[in-house]
Amino acid sequence: MNFFRSAVIFCQVIDNYGDAGVCWRLARQLAQQEKLQVTLWIDNVQALQRLRPHLDPTLAMQECDGFTLCRWDEHSVPNVEVDMVIEAFGCRLPSATITAMAAMQTPPVWINLEYLSAEKWVEQSHGLPSPHPQYALTKYFYFPGFSQATGGLLKESFVDSNRSVMNNDAHHRRAFAQRLGFMLDPQSTLVSLFCYPAAPVHALLDALQTGTPVTCLIPEGVAVDQLTAYFSTTPKVGMQLQRGVLTCLITPFLEPDDFDRLLALCDVNFVRGEDSLVRAQWAAKPLVWQAYPQAEAVHLDKLQSFLDCYLSDCDAHAAQIMQQFARAWNAEQSTELDWSSLQAQLPHLQLHALQWCGHLSFQTELAQGLVRFAAERKQTPSQ
Repeated sequence: MNFFRSAVIFCQVIDNYGDAGVCWRLARQLAQQEKLQVTLWIDNVQALQRLRPHLDPTLAMQECDGFTLCRWDEHSVPNVEVDMVIEAFGCRLPSATITAMAAMQTPPVWINLEYLSAEKWVEQSHGLPSPHPQYALTKYFYFPGFSQATGGLLKESFVDSNRSVMNNDAHHRRAFAQRLGFMLDPQSTLVSLFCYPAAPVHALLDALQTGTPVTCLIPEGVAVDQLTAYFSTTPKVGMQLQRGVLTCLITPFLEPDDFDRLLALCDVNFVRGEDSLVRAQWAAKPLVWQAYPQAEAVHLDKLQSFLDCYLSDCDAHAAQIMQQFARAWNAEQSTELDWSSLQAQLPHLQLHALQWCGHLSFQTELAQGLVRFAAERKQTPSQ
């Protein structure tokens, strides 16, 4: 594979930070782990700046974590004289870019990196070619997933060691908690909450008030309207909001690697979309996923497919409780959330989360798999 050296990623930020976060992680992984020369073209540098505050959104080009970051707009002229071109999540390449690829003696391998899903059809669609109707170009569909028949998941080489430190080093745990503005309480269940605006936050906060103490960590900017209405105050970083046995702490919006540490620190993680779902699985802690809401409740099918996959080897009763809770959390209408039953199953769910993380680790890592997949389809000039 020594002839395979470079890649370009195109990213259009549709909503929130997930698209930018996944593409940033992929670019960093391809550059740092796979040693490729990587350029990431993104149409919303401001969204990525939220994750990497050192970035300057006014620059057309800058260096970022070992790769080149470029602002993608109507004036851009991307250089695609590379080995691999990645369309993230079905974004459309400019027609001039496709024409330039077709004119090359050895066109790059063209890949459409799709959204993550546990649905069964993904395994049949992964790797399928799509010939261009006009040019001698082929685009390949590459699906992340949870089995060897898919493209796998992004995972950096340091994930396991960082998780181990967070779980086993008491000093490190205390120091990180203090950075976030609170003291660890061994008698309190530590929960992180990262959700979309439509989540039934009021129902969750009501449920968390019953039973044993709970500390809920909420990043700034998440569920602001609902928290304002619930506590009759606008949440700000550092605030501790109390109700019964529940303490909510508003934490800073963390950079991605610190967000991973937060997930590893907590006992239960509420996560949303794609990027934080993957990171929560590497944290090896019980998770409750909110799927990105879609028309006609399509996201509920994706949720069920994931739950069936994720909980397939879990204790049957614990799996049933988690299924019920996750479906209620994703319901379009407000419903009661049975936190006490879920909390009672946390020992089973914790063991399962650790085993599931180990299972996923046997898959081919996504960036590594992408390079292997593309290199197998790359034509050399002599061909």
